[in-house]
Amino acid sequence: MTGKEPFIIISNVCKEFDGKEVLKNVSVVINEREPLGLLGRSGAGKSVLLHMLRGTREYEPTRGEVIFRVAVCPQYLEREGMFEGIHPPIGSLEPPSKVGSVCPSCGSRLELREINYWKDREARKRIKKRVAIMLQRTFGLYGEDTVMYNVLQALEARNYPSEQRFRRAYELLKAVKMVHRITFPAGELSGGEKQRVVLARQLALDPFLLLADEPTGTLDMKTGKLVHKALRESTKGGMTMIATSHWPSVIEELTEKALWLDNGEVVSYGDSKTVVETFEKQVGEIGREERVKVGEPKIQIEHCKKYYYSVWRGMVKAVDDVSLTIYENEIFGLIGMSGAGKTSLSRIICQVDPLTGGSVKIRVGDKWIEVGRVAETGVWLAWAARTPGIGEQAGTRVAMLHQEFSLYPEKTILENLTSCIGLQLPMELGRMKAKFMLQGVGFSEAEAEEVLHKTQTELSVGERQRIALAQILMKEPAIAILDEPTGTMDPITKKFVADSIRAARENLGMTFLIVSHDLDFAYDVCDRIAHMGDGKITKIEELRAF
Repeated sequence: MTGKEPFIIISNVCKEFDGKEVLKNVSVVINEREPLGLLGRSGAGKSVLLHMLRGTREYEPTRGEVIFRVAVCPQYLEREGMFEGIHPPIGSLEPPSKVGSVCPSCGSRLELREINYWKDREARKRIKKRVAIMLQRTFGLYGEDTVMYNVLQALEARNYPSEQRFRRAYELLKAVKMVHRITFPAGELSGGEKQRVVLARQLALDPFLLLADEPTGTLDMKTGKLVHKALRESTKGGMTMIATSHWPSVIEELTEKALWLDNGEVVSYGDSKTVVETFEKQVGEIGREERVKVGEPKIQIEHCKKYYYSVWRGMVKAVDDVSLTIYENEIFGLIGMSGAGKTSLSRIICQVDPLTGGSVKIRVGDKWIEVGRVAETGVWLAWAARTPGIGEQAGTRVAMLHQEFSLYPEKTILENLTSCIGLQLPMELGRMKAKFMLQGVGFSEAEAEEVLHKTQTELSVGERQRIALAQILMKEPAIAILDEPTGTMDPITKKFVADSIRAARENLGMTFLIVSHDLDFAYDVCDRIAHMGDGKITKIEELRAF
C-alpha cells in the first residue's frame, strides 16, 4: 500500500463521566502520516479523546468504536497472547502502509488487520507500546541526570542494542535540536528544552503514533516555535501525530487536518487552515488571547553596584545602581564608550568579579541563583559539582567570549572544539557534536565537515570568529556573553558574525548578552539595547519582538 492510508477510524464515540457526556457521537478517520489537530476551548473534549487513543483505562468509550488498521505478520497477535510473559514480541506491528512488506523477525509478509481497540485487550496492549504521548508541563525526566542519560535510559528500557545506543541517542537529540545540551542536568533546563527532551525520550520508543496534549500551551511564543519545529521535523519519517491546542495558530502551524470540538461534539473537520479560519470567525477573541511573546526572565539585576578605589581617581563607581531584566532566548546589547561600566557588569554576571551591593540572579531551570557574590566568597554551588566533566562555574552555565579570543594555532578545528577545551566525550560523539555546533553558528553541513580538519591559519577572520563562538557553545552555556565580538572587522565580516549569533539563537535557543561600543552592529543583531554611561543605564531601546 502507498499514500496516506486510513489508520484510525473513530466511529460514533461517546464518553460519560459521572453521568455527564463529555464526548457525543464523535466520528473521524485519521490517515497515516497526516498530522491531525484537535481544536477547541478548554473542556471541549480534546484531551479526553487523546487519552482514549492512548488506551488509558479510565477513558474507555461508553459507546462507539475505535479501530486501528495495522500491518502485522500472521503469527504476531495469536502467538503474542499464547506466550505472554515468556517470549519477547514475535513479528512486527506496523502502520497500514507497511502491508505487504517483509517481517524482519520471521520473514512473513505483513497483513492488514483491523483491531477493535477497546474490545481486543491483548491487541490493545501491543498497540499501546507503539503510542507515545507528550503531556503539558508533565516532563517525567530524571532531573539530576544529564540529557544524554535521560535518552539512553529510554533506549535501555526498550532493550535497544547497547552498542548502538550512543549513536541513536545522539540522532534523537539532534532531531529535537538538543545536542547543545547533552551534558546538562535535565532539572536545569527551561520548559521548552524539557519538552524537547521528553519528545526525544518518546521517539526512543519508536512509536507509530505520537499524541501531543497542549505541548506548548504554557510556553512563550518564541520557545513554543522551537518545540513546534522539533515536532514537525521529528515526525516526518512516517509517524502520525495528533496534537491538541486551544490556540488556533498552533493547530495551523503543526497539522494538516483539524477537528473542531465544542462541548464534546464535532463542529467541523477539514484542512487545518480552513477550520481555523472558521473557528476564529465564529468564536472570535477566544482565539486571539494575548500570548506571552518573550521568554521568562533569565537574568535579574537589581540595584547592582560595583565600586572600587583608585589611587589616581579616588572612588570609582564602575556600576552604579543598575536594575535590569534579560529574558530567555533574548539577544540583549550593552552599549557604551570605554569606561561606561558595561564590561564590569558583564564580569559580575559571569562570576569573575564580585559586586559591591545589590543583587544579580540567574535562573537555572526553575531555580534562581544569586551569582553576584560568588567571585568574592568562593562559595560554589554544590549541585554544580555533581555533573561529571563540568567546571564549577558551569553551575549557572554562563560563558564569555573575550575580544582577545584565540584558537590553538597548531590544532585542528575539531581539536579546538573538543580536547583543547577539556571536553570529556567519546571521540565519535565529540565529532558529531562539533559538526552540529558549527552548523548551529551558520556553516552548512558540507562546510562544517570540511572545516573540522583545518587549522585556524587556513580560515578567514569571520570563520575564526564563528568557530570561537562554536567553541563557547560546545561548553553548553545557557547564557553567552560576547565582549566586543566584532573588534575591527570590516562590514561584510560583521554581517557573518551577526548571522551566526542569530543562527545560534534560532537553532540552539541561546540567550546572548552583547557587550560593544559598535552601535551599528548592536542595532543589527540585538532585540533590545541598554545604553550605559558613567556606570548607569541611561536608556533602554526595544528594537524588535523576539
